[in-house]
Amino acid sequence: MVSAAVSAALGAALLAAPTLAYADGGPGQDPAATATANPTTDPASADTPTSAPSGTPSDTPLPSDPPVDEPSDTPTSADPTPSDPPSGEPTPDPSSHAPADGTGAPVFGSVGSDPSDAGFLTVAVSSDSAITEVSADLTELHGAAPATVTVTGFTLVSGTPQDGVWRSPRMSQLPSYGSYDVTVSAQDSDGDNTTSAHATTVDVEPKPVFADRSISPAVLDVEHTHVALSGRISLFDPITGDTSPLAGQTLSVVAEYAYSAVTAADGSYAIDVAPKLNGDNATSVPVSLSFWIANPDGTNTYVLVDSKTLPVVLSPSRIRLDHSSVQIKFGAKASSSGVVEYLYDGTWRPAKGVALDMGYYATTTSGTGGRFTLTDPYIPYDDATFTVETSSDGYLADPYLTASHAQFKVDVVNKTSICFCSSWIDEYSDLHIQGSMTASNGKVPPNHRLYLQQSADGKTGWKSLGWFTTKSDGTFNLDGYVAVPKGYWRLYSAGSSDYQPGYSNSVHFNRTATRITGFNAGPEPVRKGHTVTTTGTLQRLSGTKWVAFGKQRVYILFQAKGKKSWTQLGSVKADSRGHFTARFTAKQDGTWVGVYLASGSYVDAESYHDYVDVR
Repeated sequence: MVSAAVSAALGAALLAAPTLAYADGGPGQDPAATATANPTTDPASADTPTSAPSGTPSDTPLPSDPPVDEPSDTPTSADPTPSDPPSGEPTPDPSSHAPADGTGAPVFGSVGSDPSDAGFLTVAVSSDSAITEVSADLTELHGAAPATVTVTGFTLVSGTPQDGVWRSPRMSQLPSYGSYDVTVSAQDSDGDNTTSAHATTVDVEPKPVFADRSISPAVLDVEHTHVALSGRISLFDPITGDTSPLAGQTLSVVAEYAYSAVTAADGSYAIDVAPKLNGDNATSVPVSLSFWIANPDGTNTYVLVDSKTLPVVLSPSRIRLDHSSVQIKFGAKASSSGVVEYLYDGTWRPAKGVALDMGYYATTTSGTGGRFTLTDPYIPYDDATFTVETSSDGYLADPYLTASHAQFKVDVVNKTSICFCSSWIDEYSDLHIQGSMTASNGKVPPNHRLYLQQSADGKTGWKSLGWFTTKSDGTFNLDGYVAVPKGYWRLYSAGSSDYQPGYSNSVHFNRTATRITGFNAGPEPVRKGHTVTTTGTLQRLSGTKWVAFGKQRVYILFQAKGKKSWTQLGSVKADSRGHFTARFTAKQDGTWVGVYLASGSYVDAESYHDYVDVR
C-alpha cells in the first residue's frame, strides 16, 4: 500500500530521481529495533541507480549526464547501520573537540541522511560525558509556508554514548517530499546542551529499487540480432518505508538508436529491440535503459536502470550462382539466380533477408533458403561480365555479415539488321541488289553470307534463289538474274553462335516475263545464196502459264562464224498467236537468234541460238 503522503506527492508531480535506491526486500523495519539488536553491523550497499538532476529531460542522455556509479541489484537490509559518514556538511570530529576537563558541551560531527535510507537522519556527536538526548528540527526549504518538524527518539547505532553516531526513527511525520534544512541539538549527562543551526540540508524523496535486471544476449551476431531487456522497478517511500511497483513509467532504451517502452502494472518491463548498425562495421553496441522523473522543485532527474556493452561478431558470407555463364538473345535482359549463405559454427547456412545488388539498378533481398533472382532492367548490347554482391548501402547491408560477391558472363547473340536499300529489275530480268548489314552491338559482321529469297505474295512460299557474301564493311552491291521477274524479294541471314537469324525488308516488282520458243533457222545445211527461214513463237507469262504474245516485233540477229559481234538482219511482227516467220539469203556459216526487246513492264526475251552451215 502507498501511504496517503506518497499518494498526494505522486499526484502533485512525478517522483524525484534518487540519489540512493534499494533492492527488493529493502527498508521496512523499525530502525531503532535493528540498531539496538546489532549496533555494530555495517550496512549492506544499496541498489543505487545512477542519477543526475537536469532541467530538461532527454531520451538520449549526454555522456556527462549519468554519474560514474553503475546500478546494482544488491539487496539492502531494512535497518542498516551506516558505515559511511551521513550526507550533509561535515562538522569537526567530536572526539577531537571533547574537553578534557569535563566541562565541555557536546560537539557535532557529520550530520545527514542515513546513506542506506533517506527516511532516517544520522548525527555524529561527542562530549565529555555520555550523550543523553539527540533531537533535530527539519524545516522545508520550499513552499509559501515552510513547515518545521521536530524529530526525537534518536538511538545510538555505533560508537559509545560519549562519542558515537545516533540515528533517528523513521521520519514519518514529515509533511511532504523535498529538501529540508536541519538543525540538531544534543544534551549530555552533566547537563550541557549544544544546538547546531543549519547543520546540513537533506533530500527526502522516493527512491527507485531494481530487481531481476537482465540484458541479453552476451554477443550480437547474425543469429542473435535482437537485444532483450527485462527486470522490475519499484519505488521506495522513505517517509513510510513502503515499497510499491513503478507502473506506467516510460523507459528509454538506447542501442545505436533510441526506443521506448512502458513498465507494466507490477513495475516489470520486457523489451526487445533490434539495433541497427547501419553497416558501419561496429565492433560493439552500448545498450542502456533509463528514465526521467520530475522533482518537486520542477527539475528532472535522469535515472540509469541498466547498461551493458555487447560485442559484435561478423560471420563470413558467400554467394553461389546457379550458372557461371548464360547466353541470351539481344533484346533479352541479363538475369542471375543463386543462394547467399553465411558461415556459423563451422557450417554454411542459408542467409535470408540479405540485400543484394547487380550493378546500380538491379536489387533484391534473399528469401527462404537464401534464394534470390536478380534481373538487370537494361538490355545488354554486347558480351559482358556481371557482378552479384551483397549490398554496400549502409542502410541495407547486413551488419553481421562480411561482404561477398560472385560473377557470371553473359554471351549476347546479336540481332542482325539488313537493309535492302536499293533495288530494281531491268528489262533483262536482272535484279539489282544494294544495301548493308549491321548488328545490335554496333559492329559490322564482315564477309557474311546472305541469301536472296523470293515469294509470289510476300507472305508465304519464300524460296532461296542463291547467296552472296557481304564486303568487309558489311555492304553489298550486285546484280543477279531472276527467272521470274514478278513478285517479292528479300535477303536472309542464317543464325550463328554470335548472330541471330535475320531478314531484310522486302521489295516488290511487277515485270512480266517473255520468251521465244521453238526457234529454228533452216534448212541445215543450206547452199550459199539460197534462203534461210527463221521461225518461232513469242510468249508471255500469265500467272503460272505461258500464253501467246502476239502483234509484237521480233528481231533476227546473225553472228558470223569466228566473229564476236552480232548483226541485226531484220525484224518481223508476230501474228496473234505469237508465231513469226522471216526469210534471209544464206551467205556464210553462223548462228541465228530471235530477240524481243521489251517495252513497258515486260522483260526482254531471247531465243535459242541456232547454228546453220552454209556450203
